[in-house]
Amino acid sequence: MLFLSIVQNYLLWHYSRAFKEIFHVWLNFIWFTLHFFSIPQLMRSWLSPWKRITESRGNKWSFEDLAGFIIIGFISRIIGFILRTSVIVVGLVSLSVVVLIGLGTFVFWIFAPLIIIAMLVFGITLVIS
Repeated sequence: MLFLSIVQNYLLWHYSRAFKEIFHVWLNFIWFTLHFFSIPQLMRSWLSPWKRITESRGNKWSFEDLAGFIIIGFISRIIGFILRTSVIVVGLVSLSVVVLIGLGTFVFWIFAPLIIIAMLVFGITLVIS
């Protein structure tokens, strides 16, 4: 009778409290991945100049100063766009891997007791035969 009580308590824990705790751990991994790659911040500053590298525009009116201001700003924004895009892509790939691993963990966790019982039965049949 004690064995059935232990099994009942285990199954109750397995499908209630442990399931919630695994979900919270999964959410923590998602939060970490989003903040490690700074995806929201990078998306807000996608077209900003790289490391705020810009050319100051002088007070005098000169075509050379204007051209330098425009070209340096444009190149800095292009470099920032390319680097931010690559970090965002790597972050989104990592985020999708975390989501898929979390879903796989949930599927495994649901069927784990059945897998254990099936492996025990299979092992016993191998020993007997």
